[in-house]
Parts: sequence; C-alpha cells; structure tokens
Amino acid sequence: MAANGIMYRVWFDNQSITNAAQDIIVMAAAAAIPILVHSVKLTISPTITSGVAQDVRAQLRWLARTTAGSGGSAVTPTAVNPRNTLAAAGTYTQLRTTPGTAGTQGNGELVSIIVPYERVFTADQRFVIPGGTSWALNLEAGLGAAYSASLEAYVEEI
Repeated sequence: MAANGIMYRVWFDNQSITNAAQDIIVMAAAAAIPILVHSVKLTISPTITSGVAQDVRAQLRWLARTTAGSGGSAVTPTAVNPRNTLAAAGTYTQLRTTPGTAGTQGNGELVSIIVPYERVFTADQRFVIPGGTSWALNLEAGLGAAYSASLEAYVEEI
C-alpha cells in the first residue's frame, strides 16, 4: 500500500560502473518531503568467457550519507502515473564516484552480478528517507573491472 504520496521511477540504463567503491544511486530527500523507497533493481552485465558468464560478487549496502560526496550524474525521475506533472522534489544521483561520509547502515548483501539484485520492500520493510537527508545504495569495493549497469527504483515522495 502506498503512503498516498507521489510515485516516481528513478532509473538509468547501460552506464559504466568503474572499478572502484562508489554510490550506485543516491536519493536525497527535499527538506520537507521524505522519500519512501518501495523497490530497487540493479542489473550488471557480467563478462562472458567461452560462452560462460563469469561470476563476480558485489558487496552492496544501503546507508545514510552525512555528507554528499562528489561525482556522478543527476537522474531525472519520471512519474509513475502519467497524469502527474509535478516534478520530483528530491534529487537523485547515479554512480557517485566519491561517496560522502557514511552514517547509519540499513543493510548489506553480497550478491552475484550474474543475477539482478532486486529488492521489493514489503509494507513493513520499506524505509523512509527523512526530509533533508540522503541514503545511498553503495558498492563497497570495486568489482575488478568496469561493467555496464542499469538501475530501476520506485520511490514515493510523501
């Protein structure tokens, strides 16, 4: 069930993840408009050798950022309901190569890049990014090479 805010799709497609620790996506809530995270899906294209996908493990973690960091590119969210013409209030940044200072960690997972990382948070698992703060899906260490990645997240500004 939605919290009766406005739903947005935050996404990027076929972008290069460098071989370094970085924030895959940073979600920064506007001062008075919290963000409720509903789901996220990250797909990384593995290297294929002799017809076999080479498994690499990515240590991903959700965490608060107490400082912004630098690098990356802005992502413009699109409204899930096409009748919504209101621009998103929060800011969303993809592939921030110099992460900010880590704050509270939400969770961490060691995942294979062969299978997309997908979290669909149930109503009890969804987390709120309070107004004026930011959270990131962080890649804790480089993957050994550069890879192409795509991300799709559904968020609600409440």
